[in-house]
Amino acid sequence: MEIKKLQKMKKPQIINNLFFFIFSIFLTIYLVGPNNLWFSETDWLYGSGDLTNAQLSWQYFQHDYWRFPLGKNPNYGLEISNSIVFTDNIPLFAILFKIFSPFFQKNFQYFSLWIFLSFFLQLSLSYLLINKITKDNLISFVGSYFFLFSPFLLFRLTHHFSLGAHWLILYAFYISYFVENKKNFHWYFLIFLSLSIHLYFTLMILIINACFALENAYYNKKFKVEILSLFYKFIFALTIMYIIGYFESSPINAVSSGYGIFKIDLLSFFDPQLVGQKTWSMFLKDLPGTHLEGFTYLGLGNIMLLFLSFIIYLKNKVKKKITPKNFEILRLGNIFIFLFFVWSITTNISILGNEIISLDLPKYVFGVLSIFSSTGRFAWPVIYVLIFFSIFFIYKNTSKLFSVSIFALFLIVQIFDISTGFNNHSFKEKKLSQIQAKDPIWKVIEKDFEIIRTTYLFHNYGSMFSKLSKIIAETKGIKTDIILNAAMDRQKAAKVRYDLNNKLNQNGLENNTAYLVDNLGHLKQLKFLLLKKDYGFFYRDDFWIILPGKKSLMNENDIIKLNKVNIDEIEINKKYDLKFRDKFLGFGWSHDFKKRGVWSEGENSFLLFKTSKETKKILELELFFSPYGKNKNSNYFVEIFVNNKLNNKINLNEKKNAKVLFKDTTEKGEFLVHFKFNGLISPYQVFESPDARKLGILINSIILKEKS
Repeated sequence: MEIKKLQKMKKPQIINNLFFFIFSIFLTIYLVGPNNLWFSETDWLYGSGDLTNAQLSWQYFQHDYWRFPLGKNPNYGLEISNSIVFTDNIPLFAILFKIFSPFFQKNFQYFSLWIFLSFFLQLSLSYLLINKITKDNLISFVGSYFFLFSPFLLFRLTHHFSLGAHWLILYAFYISYFVENKKNFHWYFLIFLSLSIHLYFTLMILIINACFALENAYYNKKFKVEILSLFYKFIFALTIMYIIGYFESSPINAVSSGYGIFKIDLLSFFDPQLVGQKTWSMFLKDLPGTHLEGFTYLGLGNIMLLFLSFIIYLKNKVKKKITPKNFEILRLGNIFIFLFFVWSITTNISILGNEIISLDLPKYVFGVLSIFSSTGRFAWPVIYVLIFFSIFFIYKNTSKLFSVSIFALFLIVQIFDISTGFNNHSFKEKKLSQIQAKDPIWKVIEKDFEIIRTTYLFHNYGSMFSKLSKIIAETKGIKTDIILNAAMDRQKAAKVRYDLNNKLNQNGLENNTAYLVDNLGHLKQLKFLLLKKDYGFFYRDDFWIILPGKKSLMNENDIIKLNKVNIDEIEINKKYDLKFRDKFLGFGWSHDFKKRGVWSEGENSFLLFKTSKETKKILELELFFSPYGKNKNSNYFVEIFVNNKLNNKINLNEKKNAKVLFKDTTEKGEFLVHFKFNGLISPYQVFESPDARKLGILINSIILKEKS
């Protein structure tokens, strides 16, 4: 009898899973497009930031030999390389498919398969959760789609594949509430899975596990057992992290932004649009204040679901129908909501983009919390608990007919509401829009050079990466530092910038390296220093490329384009306010977060200009600047050279008024002003911030004057 009963219970579940399987296939085809579905189709992944990073890093990883840690990927990033885990990839798939990579063709992707699995597992696990508390197959079937058609989930799957594994959160809830036998096995398996997909899910899972462990400890008086169990899981997590390659990058040096920036707004659940993105709602209007990581729009159907459950709750409370038994199965729900919601809003609480509360944290607490700076993601478990609560509460307090009808109605509203956003973010009509390797110069680079570098390496490389990604993908594994890392070691990146500036100032560029010029200021300085030497300047496929030893390959168009690249004239007695990438700036400058001017960065920084008219008078360049105030080093000084001649030396600790003069007598000509710094430190070294830049002076403005 028991076997027959069990079979009877499992049959609907099998049928539902089969339907979920087929539905997930069709939904994947609709999202990705039938032409992009196959493993050999990769063009749809290029030109899209995080998606491009996932595919390109996989290609480098696929064709490299095995290393330890298993996720190590040194050719993708060179000095700033770390591991496949920090490239918006899915380490589990990358390592698994690498085993079989000899059987794959060069263009191979597994992300369409990943999208399908994410859809299927989200539906299956949400069905299991709901079915455990309702024991109703129809309610569970309909209710599971509220978990799938969540805009914040679908948005992630179209912008950041690994962060679409929200089924890991549902699995954690399932273990917590319903698994009795081999519970620890499930937790260990889930920790392994989450670390093989994305670290943020691991942290969520460990917090959920800790909540239940502490609750069990409280009721069972087994604190030692539960604490030891949590400790063993933590050690297990660290071991897996080491094996996969999480420690290839320093967690502190790799902090991308400070705690409290990428949070949710108090009204983010009702905001259907991100800044710069298309709306996810057919019915609701955009609200100000939501950041990318804080995008948690529920969808109108889910909003109605939560609202109805709240109305029923108030009604039953008035009638005193609410008892502890109603919430027995959900006893830790409030703890989940509280912990994750507080973390997601941070200590800088805002509503409609306006900060209403801002609490300063101790420096070291701020630094630790900044390791997981995308706090808006921690709202996801809150939302799923709320949806879970709502379905459970409506089902328990209304008739089955009413529950099924209202769930079906709200689901239809949900699908219609988010259909606009889903269509706008799909890949089905995506064509390859970024630059192709059309010019033969790329074949020269592939044949004669080992490395492609940028002239300005910085965290999360922008437009050049998106444009260049397909070209790099088509080379035979040429090494490059033009990448997009989720976690880049700031100190290593800074060292690469300073080494390049030093080489340029001393011996020129590396012969085995092709250089892609980051900005016009860099190009002007390179032309000023290298034009008479054997360096080829090529303007091809909308890129400026410099190749040591290839001057003879320059064509007429390269020469015409280069002749138009001239050092900018500076007008006498005109004050110029400087900002990052300004026309007078060469190498060695960086942005100021407060937009007060431009920072010198590293030991060497350069200004380039030419006079607007001939003069034999003494010229006086007046610079308005502030030294980096945290530096009290007695050797903190700058030497100023004009066209390689020492002109002035300034002790920056003695300079208070941010005003410096230096002189030169000349006829009309071009000037290279070289600031050579000594004794520099970074904000990171004085525990001010994770900023690893070695800062010298903040220049606000300059004026060139004639002295009588």
